Amino acid sequence: MLRHFRVAVAAALSLFILAAPSLAPAAIAQSDTGLDAISAEYHDMLDLFYRPVQPNDLLQPAWSALSADASRRGAPTPPALPALDQDPDVAYAAFADAYSTYVAGLPSTFAPSMAAADVENGIADSVHEQHTHYLPTNVMRAFLTLVGGGQQSVGLGIRLGSDPAGLITDVAPAGPAASAGLQPGDVIVSADGKDLTSSDTPTLAAALAGAEGTSVTLTFDRGNGPQSVTVTRGQYYFPPLDSRLLPGGVGYVRLSDFVISGTSLPNGTELLADLDQRLDDLDAQGAQSWVLDLRNNGGGSVQTADEILGRFLPDNVRSVRESDERGHLTFELAAGRLHARQLPMAVLVNGGSASASEVTASALHDAHRAVLVGQRTAGAVASSELLPLPGGSGLQVAVAAAAAPATNASLDGVGITPDVSLAQTRTLDDYRAGRDPQLDAAVSALSSAPAPPSATPLLAVISPTDLDQLLAGALPSGPELPTNDRFTNNARWQRLDYTHPNEVIDQNGGSPDPVALQQTMLARGYQGTVMASYGSAPGDLPTVSVNVDLYATADGAHAATVTNDLPQMQSAMDVAVQLGDETVAYRGAWLATGSTLLVWRRGRTVFTVTYSDVPGLDRPDTLVAISQLVDGRAQQLNVP
Repeated sequence: MLRHFRVAVAAALSLFILAAPSLAPAAIAQSDTGLDAISAEYHDMLDLFYRPVQPNDLLQPAWSALSADASRRGAPTPPALPALDQDPDVAYAAFADAYSTYVAGLPSTFAPSMAAADVENGIADSVHEQHTHYLPTNVMRAFLTLVGGGQQSVGLGIRLGSDPAGLITDVAPAGPAASAGLQPGDVIVSADGKDLTSSDTPTLAAALAGAEGTSVTLTFDRGNGPQSVTVTRGQYYFPPLDSRLLPGGVGYVRLSDFVISGTSLPNGTELLADLDQRLDDLDAQGAQSWVLDLRNNGGGSVQTADEILGRFLPDNVRSVRESDERGHLTFELAAGRLHARQLPMAVLVNGGSASASEVTASALHDAHRAVLVGQRTAGAVASSELLPLPGGSGLQVAVAAAAAPATNASLDGVGITPDVSLAQTRTLDDYRAGRDPQLDAAVSALSSAPAPPSATPLLAVISPTDLDQLLAGALPSGPELPTNDRFTNNARWQRLDYTHPNEVIDQNGGSPDPVALQQTMLARGYQGTVMASYGSAPGDLPTVSVNVDLYATADGAHAATVTNDLPQMQSAMDVAVQLGDETVAYRGAWLATGSTLLVWRRGRTVFTVTYSDVPGLDRPDTLVAISQLVDGRAQQLNVP
């Protein structure tokens, strides 16, 4: 896999304190002054942010942020920053010297770590882009949980609305709040005697957060006067999918999170397999149409969005256009596996539908596949990468702007206007009465939904079961993989089978002409792929992925090995070891910056091992060692 886990997630960072996840990002040693983290973030922004920026654009706002916080804390005001050179290294050296001199004289009440956090926050905020943020350590942990998606968390297990403040809009099944009897439509009035009636959502979240096993006494209003209940915080889980058959044969599917595909959810399912089963079940129940509910879905994995679109769109439909101001351009595709029975479709969206939700809604709308119902979406659409920084904090940096695939209409900062616009949101009375006027409007709008596609699913040359029997033996178990100073957790957290080239194209970040690349892969005789990813957790770095591709002939596999199909994403580098019949090596670029790859062939099978980390922290010895391990297993395969 070429790229890091690119994400499209709404920037609702304040909500993360509702949970206390246990995931921890891989930490890098940090200097006492925090300059290691500042340097890493500065150079990442220069190299990766999708709009080129100058040193002064980043460092002057960082100094201003430091000055403002020093004033608030009663610390000495930093002297004016000297004029900075246009050369990035010279400018940074001058900044680092001024910063080091300043923090050396700080009082104990203003620690260097606080000053470093100010600078890092100022660098990220300087570009005024809603997918670019400095993430303190605790927020980085929560953000990784959000990106991985579908994870168990610790807390009360509720989702809050803002009208009125404290409105419970959803309760995790069998979670602490549900066990205590709380339900949607309840309004939290106070916690442990503290009045919360005029609190905003972050304040409410902070008042409700706490460690597992601790308790909070809540006073809430259900419409018949205050009631109190004591809730013991514990683990909870919001399933990303829900479905049911509505009257009139309407199949309702709610997706709340674009979980990274191929990961095992706490209830033992996998998102795409669960979706396929739910669509089959709705077919069996007699569904005649679909409503896909993306309200308040803040986004997640771009690749998962493509794979979900492939259930509803033909495989030649583009899903999103991504580009930067450095000359890069790529399109992704609906990733195959079209559901066998296609039905008229409505998609529900609102102001909480962001990022990957907007990519999905836009693609379905551009392809005249669905009628959109609800409210204008958030307009928070850009592909970003999550990069750990020294000390455990992180940087979310936008690496590509996203646009509608057919019209090229900008989505970021604009959003998507539904075909059927609704001014009314779901009210308190609606929640208490179990009403959903927006859903009712979507059901009504199905009468004007476009006709579903007539295309039939492309039959796979080989079944996933047969593919596994042939190739899965080449995928190591987690404990087999060698580790290093950074790659310390070698657990296998992702496992997928692909039987369509679109799935591989999207995994690798798309192409300027993905349909042509699809046809090239089919002409070579592409039959399928088994793949696995290893590391600490979904979205964390470093990660290792292993792909094994099967072609009909050795000639097709040879063409796939020696041809660089993705010149925007990878450039050739020296080969450190010879494996199989022929070996090539690449260094990732643009959306794949920080990745290194070894690709080799044995007969009609192509093997790829990718090591991905923060740019500049590649470990070639580990890449070679893992590739040799995979090749040793490959030699035991029986591929006729």
